[in-house]
Amino acid sequence: MACLPEAYLQKIPDALTAKDCMALGTAGYTAMLCVLALLDSGVKPEDGKVAITGATGGVGSFALLFLARLGYEIIAFTGKEEQINTLKEQGASEVMMRKDLEEKAKPLDKTIWKAAIDTVGGNVLANILAKTKDEGVVAICGLTG
Repeated sequence: MACLPEAYLQKIPDALTAKDCMALGTAGYTAMLCVLALLDSGVKPEDGKVAITGATGGVGSFALLFLARLGYEIIAFTGKEEQINTLKEQGASEVMMRKDLEEKAKPLDKTIWKAAIDTVGGNVLANILAKTKDEGVVAICGLTG
């Protein structure tokens, strides 16, 4: 048991149970922070595609669900070929393999998406940045790569 100041706590929304909140946990919270970063930066569904790396992981899968529900066109990146259909069922309009982003980045690469959420880092992040359109937004939360 822990005692914390009230200012550090969040009220459980009426629509959720304590069990629901535990299931969302850190991954859901981190994903929503990334989604809010894109929204706060003014990225709208009509602005273009959003890339999500690590889309089968905790943060990536929640980000995919949240953005799909908001109407964004999503390119999901994964290292798991067997998860391609699942990602499409969850709302990805396109699924690409992570290996496509693991090579050394080309600084002036062809731009593809308006925004991205990167949960991997390393060369994957470098490629995400190189392929982000001018005045695009990238929320970065992971360093697994």
